Amino acid sequence: MLVPENVPNVPPEVLSPRNAWSDKGGYDSTARGLARRFQANFEQFEDAVDERVRAAA
Repeated sequence: MLVPENVPNVPPEVLSPRNAWSDKGGYDSTARGLARRFQANFEQFEDAVDERVRAAA
């Protein structure tokens, strides 16, 4: 995943969404669930996208 590591005048801790959650395990679980739902939803579009897009998944 491409995420900026630093941005001028922005504290580095706000660049990671996980840091915004007090329950880090809850964040991890929610992120995994979201990724699974995205993959399942994407299956309906697989045949309509370029092979490079499918490979990126």
